Amino acid sequence: MTRRLLSIAALVLPLLGLGALWGNTWVASQQGTLWDVPVRGYDPRDLLRGHYIRYVYDWPGLPTERVFLDHSQAKLCITGRSPIIERVTVQNYYEAGASAECAHPVRARNDTKSDIRGLESGILYVPQARASALEKQLADPKLQGVILIRVRDDGLITPVDIRFRPRQIGPDVPGGTDPALRQR
Repeated sequence: MTRRLLSIAALVLPLLGLGALWGNTWVASQQGTLWDVPVRGYDPRDLLRGHYIRYVYDWPGLPTERVFLDHSQAKLCITGRSPIIERVTVQNYYEAGASAECAHPVRARNDTKSDIRGLESGILYVPQARASALEKQLADPKLQGVILIRVRDDGLITPVDIRFRPRQIGPDVPGGTDPALRQR
């Protein structure tokens, strides 16, 4: 009888541990602030690698021709009220007091892959059923893609979804000529 209980415990305890670990990870992944980040340079799904969209962040306030040379030390500071970003500035991640001055820091992961490039570009996995509709929207030059990202308290980002809005052409004001977007 004791041997049988030990065998059952030997099977159940690792499963309980894995379940607790999964639950903790899931709760941590659902925490953070949501932000809308315009994107450009889409690369629609690649059937050999799965269904995903590779994109380049178009951070408001940063020049388009930028390069974050050291991805693990790059840090951005978001100014705005979630989900609308007014502007983004670059800060040195290891600079003393940089986090205290920035209410909404964003940083690249230390293990950033070279094809994702941390704060420059990312990958959003999408369901196969949605992929063909997204391809049509990505190809439409009248639409601007916007990635919804979740930023944890430690600054790490997770892409959540992609949406589209009409592309704005106008004065160099956040939101272009759209009055709803200018109210930031």
